[in-house]
Amino acid sequence: MKVFAVALSIVFLACMAVPVSAQTLEWKLKKGQTLTVETVNDMVTSMKLPDGSTQEMPMKQSIQAQWQVIDAVSDSFYIEQTVKRVRTSMKSPFMNLEYDSEQGDPKDPLGKQMAATIKPVLGVPFSLKLGKRGNLIELKVPDAIQKAESSPANPLSAESLKATFQQQVEFPEGDFPVGRTWEQTFTTNANGMQTKSLLKLRYDGIVQEQGRKFAKIHTDTVTELLQSPAGIEITMEDTGSDGDILFDVELGCLSKSVQRQKLKMNMSVGGQKLSQNIEGTTTTVYQLAN
Repeated sequence: MKVFAVALSIVFLACMAVPVSAQTLEWKLKKGQTLTVETVNDMVTSMKLPDGSTQEMPMKQSIQAQWQVIDAVSDSFYIEQTVKRVRTSMKSPFMNLEYDSEQGDPKDPLGKQMAATIKPVLGVPFSLKLGKRGNLIELKVPDAIQKAESSPANPLSAESLKATFQQQVEFPEGDFPVGRTWEQTFTTNANGMQTKSLLKLRYDGIVQEQGRKFAKIHTDTVTELLQSPAGIEITMEDTGSDGDILFDVELGCLSKSVQRQKLKMNMSVGGQKLSQNIEGTTTTVYQLAN
């Protein structure tokens, strides 16, 4: 079960987070604005078991949140984020999970575990300070979230939230000619497994959709393993993760991010060897609500 827990952690890790023509790209949020933010993770993990058989574990998760712009000053924005709803569906030969925070209390053990960790943080606002380049300046996580342990069953732990905002794409300073590239790095810790990711970004120019102008950015991501969890040997290969991001130039805010993940892993614990492939898509949509 420890190996399976780590495998689930990788699913959430892979789920886990833009920049723009020869113009300067920056956030332009205004005090009093409200945005809805929904992230949908859709993944399939194929695991090869010691007996040679292969099992697939499809997983889909939706997290709906709200951003309230509390203040906007010359170089930064103060935002309160509140998670409104979490839905998770997972199927495997080992366990199945159907969870919706707006439905009644789950009856299955895994659903109860997820409800116990997520319920205390639903509706609890936490504050963040963003710079105009999209850089995270400060993140204040309330006690209810700080006390929640990081686990595959809890995508809203302090560790998970910090990792998400650390991956917020930062615009470099200066103008953005088409073809401009830059890089970012970030680290994560999922259930004791530490990884480092290199994010390569390329500005592909302005596109128009429904009468609005968006800066389009392509991303390529390579993730490497820094440390395996205690008692487990892991090797990991990023087999081609990329994505595309749209930034609303007029609104001065992210509009949509589609990130595609492909990872290959081999694990060894207690003399048993497992291998798995992870393929999925994470889509995040930002919409102005007022």
